[in-house]
Amino acid sequence: MNDKAFRLDFFIAIAAVLISALTAGTLFYQTRVIGDEFAATIWPYLSVGTTYDAGGETIEVSNDGVGPALVRSAQLSVDGRQVRAWNDYIKALARDPELRKLFLRAQAAVQARSASGTITMSSIGPSSTLRPGESRTLLKISLPFSVPLRAMLKHAVALAFCYCSLNGSCWTLHDIPGQISPDPAPVSHCADRAAIQSNTIAPLTAQPKR
Repeated sequence: MNDKAFRLDFFIAIAAVLISALTAGTLFYQTRVIGDEFAATIWPYLSVGTTYDAGGETIEVSNDGVGPALVRSAQLSVDGRQVRAWNDYIKALARDPELRKLFLRAQAAVQARSASGTITMSSIGPSSTLRPGESRTLLKISLPFSVPLRAMLKHAVALAFCYCSLNGSCWTLHDIPGQISPDPAPVSHCADRAAIQSNTIAPLTAQPKR
């Protein structure tokens, strides 16, 4: 009789352990599903768009996701060399043999008020935030004369961003304007805290090196 009672208690204990394990597994799964659903509601997705036209080019970064993108790092490279500001790119264009005379001509026309032209720049880096659906113009070159596209493309520009969502998930984005970029890649964290610096709005005063 005691053996039967012992076996019954043993099976009841085993059943209780199994039910507890099943309940814990279900709670863990539900928690993970809820976490994934929450992450999906705050998921940012950065992309870079570049437009070339007769008067110059426009480079902008957009958040196509559903949550804010918290930018932790932004880096700019020109002709394979990492630089700190858009001014370095403008200087590289102004020194180009095909573009130098054009920049001088455009500058003279602007100073004489016979034509309009502007170079608009925007800084981005740590503490920058892009809301869902927001686009930010990083660089806009608008010259009063036609610009040779081949000369613009000759100076390679590369952009690198590391950004995070509100729940701490992070991604990196590497983009070369004018080329198809890969999707942002997930990373554990943003190691660098760099910024692309520039004036917010600059007149057409790029001085080519003589």
